[in-house]
Amino acid sequence: MAATRKPATQQETTRQLRGVNRRSLLKFAGLAGAGLIASPALIRSAHAATVVKIGSIQSLTGPGAPPGVSARNGSVFAVQEIAKAGGFKDSAGKDYTVELISNDMVSDPRQAILMFRQYAADPAVVASIGPTTSLGFVPLVPVAQQLSLPIISNGSGAPIREWNPWAYRINPVVKTATPIMLKTMIAAEKIKRLAVLYESTHDLQKADAEICREQAGPLGYSLVAYEAFRANDQDYSAQIATIKQNKPDALFVGAQQGQVGAVVAQVRSAGLDVPVVCGFGAMTYKSVWESSNGGIKGGYTWISVDVDSAEGKLKDWLDNYNKAFPVAAQSESIFGYDSVYAVVECVKRTNSTDRAKIKDVLASFKFTSPLGTNVDFQNPPDGDNRKPTVVIVRATGPGKYEVVK
Repeated sequence: MAATRKPATQQETTRQLRGVNRRSLLKFAGLAGAGLIASPALIRSAHAATVVKIGSIQSLTGPGAPPGVSARNGSVFAVQEIAKAGGFKDSAGKDYTVELISNDMVSDPRQAILMFRQYAADPAVVASIGPTTSLGFVPLVPVAQQLSLPIISNGSGAPIREWNPWAYRINPVVKTATPIMLKTMIAAEKIKRLAVLYESTHDLQKADAEICREQAGPLGYSLVAYEAFRANDQDYSAQIATIKQNKPDALFVGAQQGQVGAVVAQVRSAGLDVPVVCGFGAMTYKSVWESSNGGIKGGYTWISVDVDSAEGKLKDWLDNYNKAFPVAAQSESIFGYDSVYAVVECVKRTNSTDRAKIKDVLASFKFTSPLGTNVDFQNPPDGDNRKPTVVIVRATGPGKYEVVK
């Protein structure tokens, strides 16, 4: 049984974000005052080092906020770490420091594009990282090529129809992870009849729902209901009534983390008491447990890193991270951290901050992060990490889970 974790509720997330200057995360007064982030003046003073600016785009408010805040904090922690080390050197011995510029896309793809354009207009910005949400990342893929600015997502998992060598994802994606999760859940619960309830306005949720349809034959279950809702819907009773009439053995809920709990709460209120399975990480959040009134108990999801059972270097990192931030580390925290170090590694290898050279390095990139994460890009054919880790877990309590596989 995993140890209790302490991810933030939506209210705690909102409180944490008050006072953030959206133009520069390095002016986050609360963290800087606590000594968690080196000030821009201190960073720039060391040996007249070249400043490597990295843009960060995340949903820090709205339904995508829980993973967005975690990824943002992971990136902050990486910058803090590099600043404390006095910056870094490239292979020619030149000195560099890192500045992170963070903005909230407020779960709006138009905002994500606007922020990315702002980063691209600043020649000192060498790359952009995020968003965790596919709602933001998917439309940024063609824009990255148009504006010649590399982007590395730290959480998006939806299919990309047309890749280009300017766009990458450091995390596992649904085409790899969801079939593994379904196979594990189907075998563990002996499922013969699966229903799907998903958000039709989000590419990631649509992709997960489609995988459930595609895997019915190979995994030996029948898809008995396939119901959709929209992002801002609050009443799912009609869809749930249809699902209940079809008597499923299990229910796949395709929704953003901030909406999963509300959907499951209504599912349970309608008297549908079957195992629930959901996309990346949702069942591991305390806020989701609370908003579902405990309805996600026994629910399945997948994560990339089992942070509760970490050992060695990763455990030490998690201990330090969890002392620095009010939101306990999630997989997205590690994705955010690794994204910063991937950009730093590209600067080291090119001995420059030239965006095109960084893009060329990323196109055929093999890198092990300070936490031991394997990053392997080969683009073309795509920008996905070829060596991701996938862990299947089951919710056991508020912010608690057990590893199934």
